[in-house]
Amino acid sequence: MTTISVEMLGCGTVGTGVLTLLNRATNQIAESIKVHFNVKKIAVSHPGKKRNLHWDEDVQFTGEIENVTTDPSIQIVIEVMGTVDQAYHAVCQAINHGKSVITANKELIALKGPRLTKLARQNHVDLYYEASVGGGIPILRVLSDSLITDQITGLTGIVNGTSNYVLSAMKDERSSYADSLKRAQKLGYAEANPINDLSGFDSAYKLAILSQLAFGHTINLKQLERTGIDKITLDELSGAAHWGLTIKPAIVARKKEHTLYTLVAPVAVTKQHPLANVSGVENSVLVTSTALGTTSYTGAGAGSEPTANSIMSDLLTITHHILTEQCGSSYNAPSTHISEYSLLKLPLEYFIALGEPAKKEPKFSNEASQYIEDTFKTGKAVFCITSVLDKNEKTNLEKSLSFMFQNVHFYPILKEN
Repeated sequence: MTTISVEMLGCGTVGTGVLTLLNRATNQIAESIKVHFNVKKIAVSHPGKKRNLHWDEDVQFTGEIENVTTDPSIQIVIEVMGTVDQAYHAVCQAINHGKSVITANKELIALKGPRLTKLARQNHVDLYYEASVGGGIPILRVLSDSLITDQITGLTGIVNGTSNYVLSAMKDERSSYADSLKRAQKLGYAEANPINDLSGFDSAYKLAILSQLAFGHTINLKQLERTGIDKITLDELSGAAHWGLTIKPAIVARKKEHTLYTLVAPVAVTKQHPLANVSGVENSVLVTSTALGTTSYTGAGAGSEPTANSIMSDLLTITHHILTEQCGSSYNAPSTHISEYSLLKLPLEYFIALGEPAKKEPKFSNEASQYIEDTFKTGKAVFCITSVLDKNEKTNLEKSLSFMFQNVHFYPILKEN
């Protein structure tokens, strides 16, 4: 029996889940690969706090990160702190001290991933981060291993469970945005301060990670077209439903020749679209590739054990590399030089939600009318479906409508991946 020393940075929801799964799988792991994982030390902010851990062995809690990252007896460090600067310093320190690292930190990987991957290779240790995107969905391994010989041309997905839960509750239960968010927080699906989730930052970080593996391109997060869900109303969801559309919080990336078109925003999807029935906290990623067409990967996008399961998968991969002396790897990420633009530069159809009229009995101008295929009115709200518009046509229509209505919201319509 080989003993592998594993220590953790952080012991919140995900960290507790890792210990639970490790404890549950101890005998199975010992029988299948003849390995025992020894977890003796965990760095936390409050080492004296009482914790209800499902772990049969003694664990030492320390308030000093260096006690974990610099300990020569430790082989693998699991980072689940959830910060950026502190986590970056800790991960670098662990790597420089010869330890392989697993992290669930999407912001860290989105912003520092390529740099950390290079550092890990230089130090002949592993860096894996499956849990940073999609919770329990093994999407990163699919992109880096299963599809490595294929050419990926598109990604579409729902990768934020909080936003998806809120919109699902609004649509299915006719509850307001505020009430749906409160319920999400009560159920543990939303943070006390959920701005990163609801404004699209969380999804943007995940799209950046996915794009690194799918296209070999690091997205410029400062230039990324990003819109949150906080402006969506019940009336807009009803207006979309009139045409059989559902508004979903999406990430989109389309590769056309040497250009990548990206978007993080609410979109309107048809009933036939694979994302239409992805509800609650579920996540789903659709991958379009040359050989396979469109494949779908759906499952629990958040939660203690789904996320911990992805960490366990990385742990077993690194363990295999330690046993076979093959450390120094990470996910297979190609490197290509491509341009990046907003998806909204491409010709698209739109669902438009118009708020209260700025004038009594507004009338579409001739210019606006030529772009509008259908109109639906309910109360004071007006909704439209457009023809396919290029960037200039959309801009012209938006300007025209803004003179007649107080609020104008454009939602790109996705009919297929």
